[in-house]
Amino acid sequence: MPLKARPKPPPAPVWWTSAEALAWSVKSTPLPPLLTTFTLGSLSATTGFGGALGVPGTTVLSPDHLGYGVFPGGRLTLGRWLDFDPRYGVEASGFGLGSRSAGYSVISGGSPSLRVPFNNVSPAGLGFPVGSSSFVLADPGFANGSQFTKSSLQFWGIEGNGLYRVYSKDTLGVSLLAGVRYLDLREGLSIVSTEVQTGGATNGTYIGTDNFSTRNQFVGAQVGVKAQQQFGQFDGSLLAKVALGDNYQSVSINGTSSTTGFGLPVGVIPGGIFTQSTNIGQQSRNQFAVVPEAQVQLGYRVTGAFRIFVGYDFLYINNVVRPGNQIDTTLNLSGNSKISGVTPATLVGAARPAPQINGSDFWAQGAKVGASYAF
Repeated sequence: MPLKARPKPPPAPVWWTSAEALAWSVKSTPLPPLLTTFTLGSLSATTGFGGALGVPGTTVLSPDHLGYGVFPGGRLTLGRWLDFDPRYGVEASGFGLGSRSAGYSVISGGSPSLRVPFNNVSPAGLGFPVGSSSFVLADPGFANGSQFTKSSLQFWGIEGNGLYRVYSKDTLGVSLLAGVRYLDLREGLSIVSTEVQTGGATNGTYIGTDNFSTRNQFVGAQVGVKAQQQFGQFDGSLLAKVALGDNYQSVSINGTSSTTGFGLPVGVIPGGIFTQSTNIGQQSRNQFAVVPEAQVQLGYRVTGAFRIFVGYDFLYINNVVRPGNQIDTTLNLSGNSKISGVTPATLVGAARPAPQINGSDFWAQGAKVGASYAF
């Protein structure tokens, strides 16, 4: 009898796709001192309006950073080995984190005293102490006040890579990658400061709003390596890559002041406390940036094609702009009629606050769980 031909093995999978759920944290957003109080009987209480920075007895109430907690997010990946040579492949991937916000609020019915600290360069003081000074929000028997600060963040990115499988033997596979990556980081910071004066010669309400927003758009070329080792139905994999390119950074600043009472016309004008005509507007620049990333996975192959996994990711950007770093705390308030009490107001002296575009670093890291399918 003729021997039967052996059946051909099924073709090796050439496509793969994966979906991941992310739980990431990011570097907290920095803040300068925005709100202070002072101890009664201290040197701070007898110097100027109290609450000035660098004076014994002053206590900073505002945090020096705001943490966002854990961001939920996701990542999708699709790849294919090429028919003409299975050593070569292409892969596209994208991730996104859900928008989150963080903030703080302090409300005082007069006690404790609340102050907004700043460095005053207004001509002849403008009623404020020259140098380290403060803006009154609340005082016992004089004014009730508050400050509400809120920061928000969005982060996402996409990339496309070519793959070259440099080693594939038994249970170990190693591939090199090269491609293009885009990252988009947006943040906003809003500060609302309120004073309701009830014990002065001319009472009234002042509301100052300061808004700072930043955006980082990174585009660069990247290279990397990824390796996977199979242990029966289990596997471990490592991906390391670095991108070099341009980060287009933009900073937008605006604010308003409004009053009722104080013998001033009712209305809203541009400029709050940390935002004035001297820094309101938009600044932008291009900066060289480096973006390394590492991913580690532990997987379990449920079937020959279907795999589940858990892992950890770490991503770093060496140069970004963040809202709190763009606040100039040296102020000349002579151009703000709602604060100077002069209508119309004209800026006299130094043009401060000045527009800022200061850089710092940023990282995002966290856990992931997902599934992949090859076909």
